[in-house]
Amino acid sequence: MQTVCYGRLENIDITAGQAELTSASRKIVTANFDHDDTPYAPSREDGDFILTEKHQRFLRRIRKIKKGRIQSITVTAGLPVRAEIEEAITSF
Repeated sequence: MQTVCYGRLENIDITAGQAELTSASRKIVTANFDHDDTPYAPSREDGDFILTEKHQRFLRRIRKIKKGRIQSITVTAGLPVRAEIEEAITSF
């Protein structure tokens, strides 16, 4: 998400709660020349990335899905703000 900064990620498969890139996965970057593209990037002293509440909510949502696809994740300043998620229907 940091590499997108502003834009979206598309077509990411979900299997057993894990996101998986495929050959159909895409990164679309939105170029905005009115402001500096500075993504969220705080890290700890050991270099590990610090997850925000938005990251944590996104990951919790994905972990609940057995089989599906993230159609798109809208990213703003390196943070997930919206996702369209397709889930397999297993029963009614």
